[in-house]
Amino acid sequence: MSGTAYPLFVDDQRTLLADYAGNVFVWDVDKTYLSTHFSSVRGLLRIPIEFAVDKRAIPGMPEVLRGLRYGPGAHYACVPLYFLTASPRQLHRVLAHKMMLDGVEHDGIIFKDWTKAVLGLRPGRLREQVGFKLAALLTTRARRPNAVEYLFGDDTEADAEAFYLYAEILSGRLKAEEQDRAMAQAGVAADDRACVAALVRQLPPHPKGSVGRAFIHLEQHTPPSFFDKYRGLVTPVAGAFQLALCLFDLDLVAARTVVECGRATAAANPSWDREAQLTDARERGLVSASKLEALGR
Repeated sequence: MSGTAYPLFVDDQRTLLADYAGNVFVWDVDKTYLSTHFSSVRGLLRIPIEFAVDKRAIPGMPEVLRGLRYGPGAHYACVPLYFLTASPRQLHRVLAHKMMLDGVEHDGIIFKDWTKAVLGLRPGRLREQVGFKLAALLTTRARRPNAVEYLFGDDTEADAEAFYLYAEILSGRLKAEEQDRAMAQAGVAADDRACVAALVRQLPPHPKGSVGRAFIHLEQHTPPSFFDKYRGLVTPVAGAFQLALCLFDLDLVAARTVVECGRATAAANPSWDREAQLTDARERGLVSASKLEALGR
């Protein structure tokens, strides 16, 4: 990949206007959209040989993705939607097929290039996530410097840390030495920190874009209070339904998306407690009383 030595494979199928300042959604694939067993050695070995039909979507997530793409209004908005995954680029066709089966339109996918990582004698890159996600996000940020990005990840890896560092870098609050120190504390190797620093230097001067919010799917049931340290940037959600509620509260999806997500979640898990999810969402401020009233109507 030009501009960085980090082993990435970028499939970007959409060219936005140079001054595009609207919303862009960037989703991690593993444990955020699909139930991919990436966190285990056995899962790592299985990923390259899985077929599209082998990959299971997290209940309700395809409905959320379709709702984001459509937009909150009555007419189709085709809001830019991208994915990133630490899976190898050889899964490109498999993932594209799975998304087609789920009716999930997208504008591109960023993969970690396993072949280059291994040939570069850096197999540790297959498991490291913070450096990868920073490199991936910064690589595509240069193409849409004025956009407002909404990021989606999970708590099985350090997604929240990566997203927070990325937002701090974009805002200019973290200077070069502080960036390097923060990445080192997050376990990013020295050469990968150099890759990230080079990408930061390539950003256009004074970009107007930002990170609107980062959402973390609580796959491992991490206590929501754990994310308080990220100063309101990171919102933890217990499943697709809570995510849909929060996105509805932010006027990023329509009410129908919440309804469709709830139906899909209930169909996949008959013991799912919708009222408990609603109560928790209301108590944690994920959705306002006025929005719940509108949803009821």
